[in-house]
Amino acid sequence: MYITLDSWVKSKAPGNEDLILQMDIEESEYSVLLDASNDTLNRFRILVIEFHGLDLLFNRMGFELIDSTFSKLRKNFEIVHIHPNNCCAPVIVSDIAIPPVMEFTFLRKDRISFQEPNIHFPHELDRPNIQDNYDFSLPKCWYLA
Repeated sequence: MYITLDSWVKSKAPGNEDLILQMDIEESEYSVLLDASNDTLNRFRILVIEFHGLDLLFNRMGFELIDSTFSKLRKNFEIVHIHPNNCCAPVIVSDIAIPPVMEFTFLRKDRISFQEPNIHFPHELDRPNIQDNYDFSLPKCWYLA
């Protein structure tokens, strides 16, 4: 039986309170998020999602899937933190580095009182996901225009 995020939220949190979503579902995040209704997504104040396969941005179909997912989320959420996972090295094409796995934290826009971009990465609270692997910083193309 396939359980959607909509049905899961409805059964587990039938009220109207703000929720927090933490998601690490190994590349299924795209289909789950695209399938979720905006009403369900808006139940969450904070989304912490590990996105996999981000190196597929270099491929047209991958780009469209990732772009559709992030466009949907960005309608009502702002990205407030990005942390590259050091489980594997970034993929580099034409001097653009994309870590295949990154953790994003989103905050619902109605919860933001001011916005001052962070341009200092890694954040002092960031830690390597895998202690014995080389850790790398978030490439500047992800936060500088």
